[in-house]
Amino acid sequence: MTHGARAEMDFECGDVERLLEPYLDGEFDLGERSGIEGHLSVCERCRHTAAEARSFRAALRAKLRAATAPGTAPGTAPESLRLSIRQALDREQRPALPWWKRLFAPLPVGALAACVAGALVVLAGHRSTDLLVEDAVRKHARDLPLELSAASVAPESIPQMLASKLEFNPRPPTFQASGVRLVGARLAQLREWPAAYMRYQTPRGQVGLFIIDDPDRRVGEPGREVRLGRATIRVINARGYNVAVWRRDEIVYSLVSDLDEGDLVRLVETAQGAEP
Repeated sequence: MTHGARAEMDFECGDVERLLEPYLDGEFDLGERSGIEGHLSVCERCRHTAAEARSFRAALRAKLRAATAPGTAPGTAPESLRLSIRQALDREQRPALPWWKRLFAPLPVGALAACVAGALVVLAGHRSTDLLVEDAVRKHARDLPLELSAASVAPESIPQMLASKLEFNPRPPTFQASGVRLVGARLAQLREWPAAYMRYQTPRGQVGLFIIDDPDRRVGEPGREVRLGRATIRVINARGYNVAVWRRDEIVYSLVSDLDEGDLVRLVETAQGAEP
């Protein structure tokens, strides 16, 4: 199939989800952009998602510029880091890559996302980690199609299938609560982090689990601390959802749900008790 033929293929909602960030960064050529724009013209949900993403990026840019402006509070970030972030914000777009090469690779992102690693340091006083939680909530709420369904793929094989597309093993916790089952999974992206997303059905509704690799421990400790025996989790409320965040070695888990806080904590506690 030729390059042009690929660019004219119909896009589905899952494709747009995977490619939205590089599309908004202007990393596609005219022919490749037409495929996504064609989908956006007929899909109200994805059109709303794109508008929301543009608004989020604009707000993040504003915060980054404010944090790196002259006269910011001492200790916010060293001058070398502020300079690199300002340069990333102003950098021209990168050379375009064919969209089909992005579908199952860890997502590259443009200048904005490239500087978010710095933002996690610069915005230490600007709810930087909350931005990751809010991104998890926003993407869970979209209820996008799953790439792997537990109805057609053995649930125990799903983590390894995702690991083949990621640079880490997204081994999920084992929820031992009665009536909890894995529905399916897909690749995702939380800001600059490639992630695995797994959706579970519980007796009280669906929950979504994001798993990211954080060997450098850049994710902070948002929310309120809750002790579960020897383990510690953090509980945050964002956009009407309750989110539990915890770490196991280099892996960070973010469990998004509309369960009440008590039910969410009890669900996570069953997984903590199952850990070796």
